[in-house]
Amino acid sequence: MAGLSARGLPDVNTIRADSFLGSNAAPAFDTSDGLTEDEAVAVALTLNTDLRAARAGLGEFKALLIGAKVFPNPEVGVGVRPGFGGTPGLVVDTDLLFELLKPGERSARIGAATAKSEQARAEILAKEYDLATRVRGQVFAVLVAEQTAAALAEEVSLRERAESLIRSRRQLGEANELDTSAAALELAEVRRDHRLALVGLQATRFELNRLMGVPPSYEVRLTDAGRPLTVVLFDDPSDADLTERVLGGRLDLRAKEAEYRAAEEELRLAVSRQYPRIKIGPSFEHDGVSDNYIGVGATVELPIFDRNQGGIAGASAARDRLREEYTALLHRLTSSAFAARAKARAIRAEVDAQEREVLPLLKRSQDLSRGAFEARDLSVLDWITSQQRALRTRRAYIDTLASYRQALIDLDDATGLSITHARSSGTPIPAEQAK
Repeated sequence: MAGLSARGLPDVNTIRADSFLGSNAAPAFDTSDGLTEDEAVAVALTLNTDLRAARAGLGEFKALLIGAKVFPNPEVGVGVRPGFGGTPGLVVDTDLLFELLKPGERSARIGAATAKSEQARAEILAKEYDLATRVRGQVFAVLVAEQTAAALAEEVSLRERAESLIRSRRQLGEANELDTSAAALELAEVRRDHRLALVGLQATRFELNRLMGVPPSYEVRLTDAGRPLTVVLFDDPSDADLTERVLGGRLDLRAKEAEYRAAEEELRLAVSRQYPRIKIGPSFEHDGVSDNYIGVGATVELPIFDRNQGGIAGASAARDRLREEYTALLHRLTSSAFAARAKARAIRAEVDAQEREVLPLLKRSQDLSRGAFEARDLSVLDWITSQQRALRTRRAYIDTLASYRQALIDLDDATGLSITHARSSGTPIPAEQAK
């Protein structure tokens, strides 16, 4: 009966982060034993189709920088004026005019193109970090789904043995029809849970393959598959540390800063365009048969009506808008980070409460019910009820740990700096508390 009482939910090692020590050196990339979490992230950053499409767009911003550095082409003007009204001769004049750049125009164009290129790179880096956090969460989801499906398969086997035992007791008169029906119903429910777990596992695998950029039919082997899940319990950051992490780690803030710098350069470019356009160059004129003249020609735009007032006003408004958008983005990201920390803190408190209060009671209850059942002091129906209660309690604990791990990943995503990726080794909580 000990085997029937055992629950096959995945073992979990919970590690205290304050005992975390270790090297920050990156491990060697070795896929012979499957993919670790970091290796899965590396594959995703290389093969993810959406990320590759975003990187391909960098060429457009490089083209903007090339165009910003190019000088305007010179203009050639040719005039032919034959004599008119009895005037003999022919006049031919030619001008080669070079447009003079306005004060600060070229540097502003280069600055705007450079800032836009930096913005594009920052946005891609933000997408890479977002993809990395999603892959980390999905890898853990696959591991949980795999072990849950395997545990439920073992549970089905155990409940089949339990039903067979109860049927034997029914034949011996030690159980009634209600006990047999209850055992059969529990077996059907566990089989249903197993089928749903297999469907969920397939869905999580498909999502992981999509994020990694591999075909849906490709089987991604994970190094930690079949091993006890490891969940590290971290002390959450302080308010000042959290704000500092958001300011220093959120790459979308850097992208918005680069966009604001581009707007500054666009405004500077608009201001430079209020000055008149000047073209100057050599001029040659042939008059009559042998009269030739050479000198300097020039054209000057008279900015009487249009001094680019609309362009300056538009660029100034765009800059002000981006300043407010940056403030709003910072406020939104800070609020999200505080909310993510509050969620992780609440789930951490729940984990501590279950380890301190629920798990010891669960173990004691299981020991008592097992002893009473083996001593024939507990009916089959009561024993099944106690097993169902223990099953729900253990599932709730595993779900809480999985939620805590996902909350930490969400906190990493909210701050832009990883809290959970410290290289370390720790002391697991005793196994009897994790089972």
